[in-house]
Amino acid sequence: MSKVSILNSVFSEIEKLDSAEEYKRIIKLVEKHIPQFPEELSLVQSKVVCLIHLNQIEDAYNYILKNEASQKFAFEKAYCLYRLNRSEEALELINEEPNPAQSFKELKAQILYKLERYNECFDMYRDIIKQSKDSFTNERESNLTAVISQLSKLGDNKYDIPTVKQHNTYEFMYNIACVLIDRKEIEKAQDLLDQAAKSCRNTLEEEEATEEEIQEELTAIKVQGAYCLQKLGRDKEAQSEYTEVLKYKPKDIGSLAIASNNLVVLNREHNVFDSKKKLKSTLSDELTHKLNTWQLKKVMLNHCRFALITNQLDQCTQLCDNIEKKYPDLIEDIILLKAVMLWRQNKNSEAIDMLKKFVYQQKNPTAKLNCTLVAVKLLLVQNDTNEAITLLENLGELKYKLGIVSTLVTLYLNVDNFKAASDLFNDTLSWYSQKEVDNSKITILLKQLAKLHLREQDPKEAAKRLSRLLELNPNNKKFLAQLIIAYTQFDPEKAQMYSKQLPPLDLQDTDIDLLENTNWMMGSKLIKKSTLKPDFAGSKTEVEKKRKKKRKIILPKNFNPDVPPNPERWLPRHERTGYRKKKDRRNKETGIGKGTQGASNVSSEQFNIKNIAAQPKPQTAQVPSENAPRLQHRKGGQYKKKKKGK
Repeated sequence: MSKVSILNSVFSEIEKLDSAEEYKRIIKLVEKHIPQFPEELSLVQSKVVCLIHLNQIEDAYNYILKNEASQKFAFEKAYCLYRLNRSEEALELINEEPNPAQSFKELKAQILYKLERYNECFDMYRDIIKQSKDSFTNERESNLTAVISQLSKLGDNKYDIPTVKQHNTYEFMYNIACVLIDRKEIEKAQDLLDQAAKSCRNTLEEEEATEEEIQEELTAIKVQGAYCLQKLGRDKEAQSEYTEVLKYKPKDIGSLAIASNNLVVLNREHNVFDSKKKLKSTLSDELTHKLNTWQLKKVMLNHCRFALITNQLDQCTQLCDNIEKKYPDLIEDIILLKAVMLWRQNKNSEAIDMLKKFVYQQKNPTAKLNCTLVAVKLLLVQNDTNEAITLLENLGELKYKLGIVSTLVTLYLNVDNFKAASDLFNDTLSWYSQKEVDNSKITILLKQLAKLHLREQDPKEAAKRLSRLLELNPNNKKFLAQLIIAYTQFDPEKAQMYSKQLPPLDLQDTDIDLLENTNWMMGSKLIKKSTLKPDFAGSKTEVEKKRKKKRKIILPKNFNPDVPPNPERWLPRHERTGYRKKKDRRNKETGIGKGTQGASNVSSEQFNIKNIAAQPKPQTAQVPSENAPRLQHRKGGQYKKKKKGK
């Protein structure tokens, strides 16, 4: 049998085994025939590809290095370097190719994504999609949306969101949902994630995948859906979703770490031991290759915050130092964490000094503002108002934010520096006028400045501000009324002129006498409550009577309308005429114990209750009125017992 026929039979066998994904058998077959055909490089290449399919990347790379003298195997070598997380070397190797093929371009796009060079990656994928005409268009479009998602996370929203179509894959839907989340369209993202989950299950069930494989593929979608619930404030639902994901123990350590991290955020200071356990799962070295840089930063900062919440201050300090060395751009967060630690240790002065030093050296406006506000808060706790004012004045153009202006004005007035407050208002007005922003902020500033001048009894300046306000808001009658009040204090003629612009009063249903007799010092709200309309002024008692519900009369069971009621029914039983006390044999006519000690029989007979009851009573007191209330309630058996002596 000739060599050519042997080679043909070997390659046909390789094709059969490849369709059945029997990669180990292919390797055995190739190793058997390589010594017979050392010049046939396709056999070497077949073994490299099989090792890659079996995820034995390092073995494949070493095998390439052994056979590199005969052929470069540039693509396979670059792919192995990429899989071994040596992306920079892989990119250099691809860039050395003079005329790279389509496969090189696609690998380069993936490497650029791994290196977080998203703008270059976007351009690369866009060119690949334009040039390619095969069946992998959906996969490339999914990768392109993943790039747009990462750019959106970094604040680059210049790219339009692609529309979802019926033929799109669940990966494409997932990536579009991520873009929507980054652009604050959470509810739309949640709906799209639900569609992606259904599509994923249907697709994998058609491919006859097991339930475990389906759950593994759904992990990332479920974690992102739980994050949407968390952003919408539905914390309990998000917590249950994260817990369900962790229950399946997915192989995707990236999604596992994100779910654990987000659960710790939801727990806050509760379930400390559970949070500590979950945070340990986010410390794996493999995560550095599974998560993006911004994700790793968030996870590490959460470690610091958790240590701070649980009062593990030494551990928090150590973690802060590690983050400062690894990620110098997080210096603002580190400074704030250290300041809080010092404040918790009652070292306010040290915390303020550290913040002030950072603020005066910082050029980033956002970081400068955040640290300044924390320092101001600590200074105000120590009643150091002047130093707080100095720090806020050092903010440059940031001090013209309305919130900062409000704080500064309050502090100025607290130290009786009216001129500084007025100057700040004027500077802010001129700054906003130059920026050509909408009139809403200028209206707020003018309104507050006019109020400030009226407070300081300077109606002329107040009138200037109110005149400008009226120019900006010509239909606002409240500003017109305030302007008239201001002019009445120094220019009655102008006040009279402006008063003609006021709308006519409708006095048809108004009681003039009531208004004139009203004490306006009480305030308008109290007057509105006390002032009634003429229709109700004389019929107040009638309204109250109407509101009272008539109680249904309940008659006794043995009621007879023919027999008149007992006139003594309102009296207690023992006070009624026909009352007879029960006989008691113990006191049977002995007379013992009746009356005071040493009393005569005459006095005892006189005060005997039986004789008193038998005497005729006056007519006026005998029959009480039928509607007389019961004025006295007597209850027997409530005498206080005397304490026994010891």
